[in-house]
Amino acid sequence: MAIVLLVLAVFAFSVAIQAHQIKSFFYDQQARFYIYEAEEVATFFRKEERPEVIQERLQILSQFLGASISIMDKQGKMVYDQPASGQQATDIGVDPGLLEKVLSGRNTVFAGKLSGSEQDIFLASVPLRKDNQVIGAVVINSPLATIREQINRMLSFAVLGALLGIVLSTVLSMVIFLRFIKPLVEMDKAAKAIAEGDFGKQLQVNSDDEVGRLALSLNRMSAQLKEKIEAIERLDRLRQELVSDVSHELRTPLTVIQGFAEALHDEMVKSPTQEKFYLRNIIDESGRLKDLVNDILRLKSMEAGHVEDMEYVVLNKLLNITAERMRQIATAKEVTILTKLPGEPITVFGNIDRLKQVLTNLLDNAISHTPSRGKVMVELGVQDKWAFFAVKDSGPGIPPEELENIWERFYKLDKSRSRRGAGCGLGLAIVKKIVEVHSGKVTVASEVGKGAVFTVFLPLNQPPEEGADSP
Repeated sequence: MAIVLLVLAVFAFSVAIQAHQIKSFFYDQQARFYIYEAEEVATFFRKEERPEVIQERLQILSQFLGASISIMDKQGKMVYDQPASGQQATDIGVDPGLLEKVLSGRNTVFAGKLSGSEQDIFLASVPLRKDNQVIGAVVINSPLATIREQINRMLSFAVLGALLGIVLSTVLSMVIFLRFIKPLVEMDKAAKAIAEGDFGKQLQVNSDDEVGRLALSLNRMSAQLKEKIEAIERLDRLRQELVSDVSHELRTPLTVIQGFAEALHDEMVKSPTQEKFYLRNIIDESGRLKDLVNDILRLKSMEAGHVEDMEYVVLNKLLNITAERMRQIATAKEVTILTKLPGEPITVFGNIDRLKQVLTNLLDNAISHTPSRGKVMVELGVQDKWAFFAVKDSGPGIPPEELENIWERFYKLDKSRSRRGAGCGLGLAIVKKIVEVHSGKVTVASEVGKGAVFTVFLPLNQPPEEGADSP
């Protein structure tokens, strides 16, 4: 309501100013016009002496102007007087003050009532000169009501135009306002939806102005918030799975150790051979517990970015020795390990034990997923400024939706695997961390039914630099 009143007040003020300007402009133009015509009459009067010709000229001009024309001498006596059609002659002599101004020898403009008269007139006069002497004046006048009608007509058009402009501008403003406010309403709804837990809410962006950029920022914030919330939820699930998996991995060997230890303690062993078997199982399960704890500690050390004893490592030799050591495990499963190594040495800067663990974990993973009579290929090479080694198996492959998850701690493709020696799901997580602290990168490519290829990239023959570009 306040805005409407303000608009109306501004409109009324602007109309008042416009009316005043129109009135002043019209009076000024009318005065200039009358003075110009009066000067023409004065010029004609000085050149023409025939009264009938002068009267005829005044009659024609009076009809054209719609105004009365008078020529008076210096004493104020009318020499010629031509009233406008339908109008009575105006005797300015009834107003001595005006008559004095008219005969003063200067151009005069007057608008208003004559003394002793009820009629409003608009008058303009110019001096009539002969031999540089004022001998009289030429006066042109018309009723002011006629001029006011014209002014009022112009004001009506002006007011009508202003009203039309206000209506059009109001409609246009409403359209622009609605167009501007609609995205803001949508942003408000989106913000409320996000506050209520609908993370990832996106807005449709139809412009590149400030509102459009604000909507894009809200979309980015919503997407980032969704990613972070999902990451937090995923991390929480992983923590829960971590507790569950660690508890499970610890429970199995502890149960076996407790069972065999109690049997020995209660003297339930029937023979030395059985006693040896029980002790062997206790030792094996203790070793499994030790390996699990060592893996967790090692992963924690890798996450802290700590790598000890860095040196130059020849990968050809490392891959050859590790492949030979793993062939015994592969042969037991009827799996063949093949190597493809270049003749020239390829050297990297790193910790030999950690790099050996990377290759061992990848080979162990490949062998465990390759069926009997299958093959595992180990390849070493150079790509640009990077050394790489790839381990390819001929197993069942990894589903595309699982590729991002295999690097998580305790993650297993086969959730039902809990048999002894099946692994605790830390191998690939350790691989990824070891490679990252060596300023490298590990990738995986797989197609279901055609096996998987794990490729490790490491900087060639130089200490790792912070922020080194990955291949």
